[in-house]
Amino acid sequence: MPYYFVRDNNLVAAIQAPAAAQRLALLGNSFLPPVITELHRSLHRWGELDKRPGLLTADRVWVTPEGGLVVYFEEGQAPYPMLHVGMAPDMASWFVLLDKWMETFVVVARARLVWTPNELAAAMTFVNPLWLPHALVAQPPNNWARVVRALAMAVADGPLQGAELQEATFA
Repeated sequence: MPYYFVRDNNLVAAIQAPAAAQRLALLGNSFLPPVITELHRSLHRWGELDKRPGLLTADRVWVTPEGGLVVYFEEGQAPYPMLHVGMAPDMASWFVLLDKWMETFVVVARARLVWTPNELAAAMTFVNPLWLPHALVAQPPNNWARVVRALAMAVADGPLQGAELQEATFA
């Protein structure tokens, strides 16, 4: 099954992407901030299920209208088991990928609603051309440095106070 996504706290395999899903690259910068939050939550759910989507690149990521993450795998491949460093490498790729189309501030501010400062700091370690997928680094714009700076500021700011109130102010 080449498409994987989380539905009802289960990892689902399907022959086709969900009907309304579209490639991330085609949607460009059309996402509103609440959808970005849901995309982050969708990736977070993979980690809760001890699975990793592997290389998060524009040609493998599909998105549902409500912010569900769908990942394409080549025939015979499947989601990967969790690494000893958790989701940090996947989060790093994810932030850099989203930042190619969306404002860095929005990507990181919305990530703060989902992940802890420690998790963001762990991901920051992997926001580096040496660790990021080559296809992601080669895709313009060259944005990894601005993502790592934004993550560093978010980590320095510490945990969010009243995250639900913050959520309402972004909508």
